[in-house]
Amino acid sequence: MRVLTVDIGNTAIKGSIFEDGRFLGSALAENRTVQELRPLIDEYSPQGAICCSVGNDAETFVADLETTTGLRVMTLTHDTALPIGVEYGTPATLGLDRVAAAVGAVMITRDALVVDAGTAMTLDIVADGAFRGGNISPGLRLRFRSLNNFTSRLPLVTPADDFPDFGADTETAIRAGVTMGILDEIENTYRRAKARYPKLRIILTGGDAPFLETFLEADGLRPVTVPSLVGRGLEEIYKYNYTDTGNPD
Repeated sequence: MRVLTVDIGNTAIKGSIFEDGRFLGSALAENRTVQELRPLIDEYSPQGAICCSVGNDAETFVADLETTTGLRVMTLTHDTALPIGVEYGTPATLGLDRVAAAVGAVMITRDALVVDAGTAMTLDIVADGAFRGGNISPGLRLRFRSLNNFTSRLPLVTPADDFPDFGADTETAIRAGVTMGILDEIENTYRRAKARYPKLRIILTGGDAPFLETFLEADGLRPVTVPSLVGRGLEEIYKYNYTDTGNPD
């Protein structure tokens, strides 16, 4: 079965097509409209669909998607049955994208530090078949924007592949400080988590994953970058519920 997965993020909506765990294609709806996903849907003709959202704005999009495609769209909620356990103090506040990414990671490795490098960065531990918790901090570009927005004189700087260990001017000082800061955060979190789970692997996803992967590899780590990790998890959740109930919610 071909499944359309829809990840409604903070800044854009990503649609992906999977078939029995195999990624077929994706599209980005930067203006957050169903019409932007129509070429993807028309090309692959999915038989099912599942959506998750980091906010509360999914209902209108899902209704439009159902009307446009004729598909019944399963919406991931905190009450949806999952193929993994969730050990979290406040499960009702756990981001559904974090849940889906954790499920996707389990399809790759048993124990993982899942780093989703988007607008916000999440670093979540999945071990022994369960979500074990994690951390949330500003993402790479949010850090750059924050320095510009909340100070009177610091410029807006963008990421670059080359920067010094110590800045020689304001621009390189910001670029080095922000980039090395986020890399150190990932590496130190990984080392602390690996002390608990020795077989832990780093799974990278999100828009800044390819950029961060290069530097993490240079530091001796071996991350696995999965561009559509949330989508992979959503497909698995869809299949898990469809198989069990025969009628996805």
